[in-house]
Amino acid sequence: MLNYITLQPEFIERQIVESPEYWWSHKLDGHYVRIEIKNNTTTFFTKSNRQLSLPHIVPEIGLSAVTLHGELVISNQPTSTNAEVGALLGNNPENLMISVFAASINNQILPISQFDSTSISGKSIQKIKWNKVTSRSDIRGAFDGYTKSGGEGIVVMLDSGFVYKIKPLKTIDLVIIGYSLGVGENAGNLRDLLFGVSENENTYNLVGRTSAGINSSNSIAILKQLEPLAVESDYLEVSSAKTVFTFVKPKIIAQFTCLDVQGNNTNGIIEKPSLSYSDSDGYKFVKKSKSVSIYSMVFDSIRNDKTPSIELTGWNQLSQYLDTDEISLSENLVNSTIELREVYTKESKNGLAVRKLILLKTNKEQSGKYAAYNSFYSDYSPGRKSPLDTEIYLHSTKEEGLQKITILREEYIKKGWIKAN
Repeated sequence: MLNYITLQPEFIERQIVESPEYWWSHKLDGHYVRIEIKNNTTTFFTKSNRQLSLPHIVPEIGLSAVTLHGELVISNQPTSTNAEVGALLGNNPENLMISVFAASINNQILPISQFDSTSISGKSIQKIKWNKVTSRSDIRGAFDGYTKSGGEGIVVMLDSGFVYKIKPLKTIDLVIIGYSLGVGENAGNLRDLLFGVSENENTYNLVGRTSAGINSSNSIAILKQLEPLAVESDYLEVSSAKTVFTFVKPKIIAQFTCLDVQGNNTNGIIEKPSLSYSDSDGYKFVKKSKSVSIYSMVFDSIRNDKTPSIELTGWNQLSQYLDTDEISLSENLVNSTIELREVYTKESKNGLAVRKLILLKTNKEQSGKYAAYNSFYSDYSPGRKSPLDTEIYLHSTKEEGLQKITILREEYIKKGWIKAN
């Protein structure tokens, strides 16, 4: 599979490397599919290596062993969404075809000039047209022309192996679910926003977070709006600074911009936590649900003219990216179990300080999305500006987890800490 660099069009001249020639094509929307051809046998795979049954698609290529990379799209339709292709995969796959955009031999992607001269034909399969240009200004002209005619964006490839996906920014309205504060010299200042999609009237899917766009000119005003809305949550989300997010009532809409949205990755379908909300209990974890990853998120503004709702902050903005092909694993996942839990307390001038060590057996390692064991260390001190600090570590065996717990205990549980019953 190709590794893309996603760019905004204004960075074409600055960020695409110099080359004597460039190849561009229009961006396809559908399902990525890998076609393995060996000894007259053809096998189809998804991005997560799940095999597909597509007997109506018969590639013809003059090579005995090759891997083709393409996009599964709807036949005789100029554009198609991920959701539309996924629906046909389950019911009428014969209405789908593959547009091939690259090939590899022995795990090496063919230079695009060589691929362009390779003959690929067959039933329900075609090779996309790559257009050769010689300057980055030509790429800009191609992008402007294609998007003005209704296209979403273009893909640019170089023989050196660089692949660029050039797309305009998307604008999305989401509900602010929480915020985190900075540490060190930025302690007490707004750091990140946690945002969600309205799944129904009182359930929200945590699609992501961002600190981009938060700065000295807007952070104080945003924090002033959010602090009075703080509520309890039985689900914890930890920021990249290892501070815990403060959850807030789902009352405020924020507008974001982003470059790309994807509903799956090499591990399969993307799943993220869904939380229920009530004024009496705050947020409660429901399950992991089908979701998306949003790339290059930048906070733009608070939408005080809008109120969160399924219509304004729901999946209708992102449903075309939700993966309808891959099988969701979360419905069949077994609950985690606690293998070890130690709680230590210590009186301080500001109140009772608490430190915890926990070893968790996930029981989910077979899914390929979870480590077998997680170890946790938490440190609650009511006198600090950021009262709760946490550390989380992943382990493949129980022995590794116990060793980490021993290291954490020796490092953090010193004289004066009393083990609780």
